[in-house]
Amino acid sequence: MSENVDVVLSANAAANGGDYAGAAAAWHPDAELRDLAHAVDTEQTVKGRDAVLALWSQWRETFDEFRAEIEETVDCGTHVVCATRWVGRGSASGVAVDVSQVDVYEVRDGKIVRATLAYPDKAAALEAVGKLSE
Repeated sequence: MSENVDVVLSANAAANGGDYAGAAAAWHPDAELRDLAHAVDTEQTVKGRDAVLALWSQWRETFDEFRAEIEETVDCGTHVVCATRWVGRGSASGVAVDVSQVDVYEVRDGKIVRATLAYPDKAAALEAVGKLSE
């Protein structure tokens, strides 16, 4: 496993385990998180580690048992493509959430500098990082 894949998997494991400070430590202070599909106005971008933490806080308040299960990774150099299953339950509604999507993390110098969530499939994510087939 490459160092970049390890950074992403370790950060994800920390977040799934409730260690949000540990997960945030893997993110660069000026990191950017872009959600292509699950924001109110179809796309949401937050900039800075503190903004990423604030977004995670919103997710934790909205969902119980919320986690991201990374089912597959593709090492693309500075980018890590992750087939991810996001699962949880609405804390107020009790409605189950089970969404499969592909997320891309860009890692530089051992820190996540950018994450783009919610590509519809692996081909679209690979194309976005300049890999047409894997």
